[in-house]
Amino acid sequence: MSEAFDYDLVIIGAGVGGHGAALHAVSSGLKTAIIEAADMGGTCVNRGCIPSKALLAASGRVRELRDAHHLKNLGIQLGNVGFDRQAIADHAANLVSKIQGDLTNSLKRLGVDIIHGWGKLAGAQKVSIATAEGEKIVTARDIILSPGSVPFVPPGIELDGKTVFTSDDAIKLDWLPNWVAVIGSGYIGLEFADIYTALGSEVTIVEALDQLMPGI
Repeated sequence: MSEAFDYDLVIIGAGVGGHGAALHAVSSGLKTAIIEAADMGGTCVNRGCIPSKALLAASGRVRELRDAHHLKNLGIQLGNVGFDRQAIADHAANLVSKIQGDLTNSLKRLGVDIIHGWGKLAGAQKVSIATAEGEKIVTARDIILSPGSVPFVPPGIELDGKTVFTSDDAIKLDWLPNWVAVIGSGYIGLEFADIYTALGSEVTIVEALDQLMPGI
């Protein structure tokens, strides 16, 4: 590493992209730091892929066990199938917590410096980080921006977390609405339609284009 810089590589964002980049950088012999303002693992681990698949797995099992006609054809008879909404939500949250811890530990074990704060470019090969202790400046020969994503909310729409909410709130499964409209039929919208209907909600999907999953 050049003595002119604090690090060979600084990565802004500790989602799966930033985490993978850090692992590769260390294996290539680079002194590396990763900056994260929120939760390790980013969108995928905390509010996307991991919890949604956990909810899909649990709700899908409920759907299968409630399909009395199909089970009867297999020679299987069951009584009433119930579920604990909070336990399903806790299952997803526990999985998130474990994977989040595994990601953090893997970085620490390899000697990656983890800096908690909001990072932004502050000039050529320089990053400013707003931390709980104040602003911190680090320099690096190379910088990777891996900031992740947030749900898109159209202008003029106000979220209250209950009657109007994004997938970030839905993933918590704090309650099950009797009826919910899902705006958008991308894979995220369809996943939640699957989860909610399996658990007994009525779902209406609203899609602006002329087919489902228009981006797939």
